[in-house]
Amino acid sequence: MNNEKQVPRSPKLQEYIQVWAASVGRVLQQVAGTPHTSQELSAEATQAQVETLREHGICVRFEAAQHLSGEQGFVLSKGDAVRLAQLLLAEPQSAQAALSDDYRDALGELFRQFAGTAAVAVKGLAGGEVSFKWSAIERLHDEPAVRVGLQWSSATLEPFTIVVEISPALATAFDPVSLPAALSPMPAVPDGRPSPPAPAQDPKLELLMDVELDVALRFGERQISLHDILDLNAGSVVELDQRIQDPVQLLVGGKVIARGEVVVVEGNYGLRVMEILSPQERIESLRK
Repeated sequence: MNNEKQVPRSPKLQEYIQVWAASVGRVLQQVAGTPHTSQELSAEATQAQVETLREHGICVRFEAAQHLSGEQGFVLSKGDAVRLAQLLLAEPQSAQAALSDDYRDALGELFRQFAGTAAVAVKGLAGGEVSFKWSAIERLHDEPAVRVGLQWSSATLEPFTIVVEISPALATAFDPVSLPAALSPMPAVPDGRPSPPAPAQDPKLELLMDVELDVALRFGERQISLHDILDLNAGSVVELDQRIQDPVQLLVGGKVIARGEVVVVEGNYGLRVMEILSPQERIESLRK
């Protein structure tokens, strides 16, 4: 795609890109322990980077939801993808290593952290809650409306470049004048029928609404013998039955009520809920 065909960047879209750049830098600083700064490449340098990555790059893709709609991709070289995965895994940097399944999982986890931090930061700009749902490591489905080359650097890591690709729907979402009805954050009711009334709240249940409950995240499980437990010491590794890309479970009172992905928000761990039981199912789970 030629640069002249791209959608002009509105101030809000430019701010959106800057929010993403700052969010990536914030997570990288937390992971690496050193500040990471970014700079935007010129249109010519971005186009040259796109041509270079066309055959030897990968694209990490997300779908925006709630108060934003559309796709967003992050194109980078396989060598930079490996180095970012090694950064998260605290391994020595080597861009010559192959992009293995383990590195793909680590890269996906790192970008989920980028997305979680960005979703919180962009909420005010989008006018409400925003979520970025991980899709895959592949190309965007649509030809992007906007491409922006960003390069990050730090004192301890060689510079790496990511080309941010924004789909037409997502780019248009930042231009209220041309925002199509399909992108409205308030979805229309099918066939014009009114929404069904909310179920009546049980008066007895209302008495419990202010009761505080313990909430926990479960990353996975593992059954081990008492002998193995006694052999544990500092530095021991207990392998769980869950892969990096599997959803984390949210438990209340020891019962699963939701699943999601772990994010980092201002130095603290959090959970971005991607799947949740219905209110009735949650109540029934707590009663068991």
